[in-house]
Amino acid sequence: MLDKSLLKGLYVLTDATLTPDDTLLEQMERVLKSGVCMIQYRNKYASDEEALKQCIRLQALCDYYEALFIVNDRLEIAHEINADGLHVGMDDVSYEEARALLGRDKIIGVSCYGDVQRALHYEALGADYVAFGSFFASPTKPNSTVVEHSLLKEAKAHLKIPICAIGGINQENIVHLHAHDVAMYSVISAVYKEDAIEENIKALYQRLE
Repeated sequence: MLDKSLLKGLYVLTDATLTPDDTLLEQMERVLKSGVCMIQYRNKYASDEEALKQCIRLQALCDYYEALFIVNDRLEIAHEINADGLHVGMDDVSYEEARALLGRDKIIGVSCYGDVQRALHYEALGADYVAFGSFFASPTKPNSTVVEHSLLKEAKAHLKIPICAIGGINQENIVHLHAHDVAMYSVISAVYKEDAIEENIKALYQRLE
């Protein structure tokens, strides 16, 4: 049984540019050693064969560190490797299809952008967490629409499942979201900058204290 109490804190995503294949495993082990208990494989450019290889290794790594491993969008891979879960967005495989294949015990998160009604819909269907954002301009998703921070207050008032904030979050601005007491903060570039993963994660967690 997966430990869904781990749906909290920093939620670190991989990135095709910032975590290239040849250093991906080493970088993610450093992330997990730094206390992060949930990571997501997100690479829209890798072939299915490449993604499968990396996801097998990352799931094993997360098992070793007793962390959760989530695959972005690639349902067949998540199913094949028995991943801990899947994250889906508006243009990805549907939540319903993912839940039917993966079963009730797996974690499925849904991107809800700036739409609380969308989040309530998927909460009712059984989603394990929902993600809102971007809350800041994102260097890894430059075309994302920025949403108001006040959305989190509305979301907290209506949702019972964990809420994840995404988009351009770094050491300087994470405190503005922390005021809303959301469960998870999705981070990418803020973790990998200057190849100082351990120091970056420590600094982010200090901001959340």
